[in-house]
Amino acid sequence: MVGLTILTPLMAMLLLFVVAAGRVGVVESKLTTAARNAARAATQSQSPSTAQMAAVTTAESTLNQLDIGCHRGPQVRVREMNLGPGGKVHLQVSCAVRLSDLTLLKIPGTRTVVAEFTSVVDHYRSGVS
Repeated sequence: MVGLTILTPLMAMLLLFVVAAGRVGVVESKLTTAARNAARAATQSQSPSTAQMAAVTTAESTLNQLDIGCHRGPQVRVREMNLGPGGKVHLQVSCAVRLSDLTLLKIPGTRTVVAEFTSVVDHYRSGVS
């Protein structure tokens, strides 16, 4: 009986940890999807400024569709941008997620989740304006 009294809270904490770890994995997967979509949208643009706008807009809309609430919005950073034919766009998307959203408990604070993706510009596109 004493062993059960000691083990029950420990098992509950372990279960909550597993749930939190699983939810972090789901958020990371969804953030990777947003980074992929943002990089692909940027490769369709003709200028760096419109590519940046397309990436941010696409990342935000993808995260909204996937029901990921980023605290203070997602941050989109361009790591590499070559919009010429055969060039690459490499983006990093980060999102601060509230721990209370991840753990199902009222835990204060946030955890920043980061995803990166590189998309290649079509070799047969017209030049950058």
